[in-house]
Amino acid sequence: MSRHSSLLFAVGPRLVALVVAASLTAGCASAGGWPRVISVEGARAQPTVRGEWIGSYDEALVSIAAVMTDQLGLPPLDASILFYPDRDAFRTALEATGYTPDFARETAATLTAVSGHRRVIVNDRAMEDVGWLFRIALLAHELTHTLQYTFANGVRGTSDQWLREGFAEWVEVEVLVRLGFTSRPQAQRVLLGRLREARVERLPELSQMVTFPDWVSLAQQVGQEALYGHAMLAAGFLLDRHGLQAAIDYFEMFATSDDREDNFRRAFGQDLRAFETEFSARLTQMLR
Repeated sequence: MSRHSSLLFAVGPRLVALVVAASLTAGCASAGGWPRVISVEGARAQPTVRGEWIGSYDEALVSIAAVMTDQLGLPPLDASILFYPDRDAFRTALEATGYTPDFARETAATLTAVSGHRRVIVNDRAMEDVGWLFRIALLAHELTHTLQYTFANGVRGTSDQWLREGFAEWVEVEVLVRLGFTSRPQAQRVLLGRLREARVERLPELSQMVTFPDWVSLAQQVGQEALYGHAMLAAGFLLDRHGLQAAIDYFEMFATSDDREDNFRRAFGQDLRAFETEFSARLTQMLR
């Protein structure tokens, strides 16, 4: 699931101005009708090493895929992006995937895109007034979610939503860094700033961000930027200590087991509750 990227302002205003005027529909594979569909495999472009040169969805997809696969060592992407014209069509598409009408309405009012196995559903209207920096960030985030399904043989399982989102944020940042949009220290400063600006006295605990409905509800209460930033810092803390492969192992375990606490323990070598306590103390230090 995604939103307006926490890193939208993590680059200079000159670069934002350069990308904001790019055409929304450039690169869409289907000539007419909705949904408009593009795929990684069907993209007709060559990857670029500079994000500021990207001006179409085809270029964005192949450039993101190159970073994720060739530089980060993630598996090849096998996914399609389905663009729906507005919030109502986006909501209807969510219902078609199994969302209840009420939850589809709540999700469509909160998020810009939702991912599943080998597909990303996007509210096209929400993308009209943003530049390629936002679009690249969103696509990198959502395509990472499709990989999480791939790791678990096409199922979501009961993996913690904060770790799903935090891992997708971590990949998003790596893509933006390697395409020249930002640096890791600059990105972290932005994320910590979002947390300090959160409209709550106390940030939620990781144990409150376990399910997707939990996440959508908290996004409305806390604000999306703070919530996603919180999750990314937690995931980054895990990855710094245990590495990328441990995170992949974690998601793969849900192909055969829905014991979220045991899967976490086996993947990362520590109890989930102990990690929450350690991260909470670390975050308190970072926010001082």
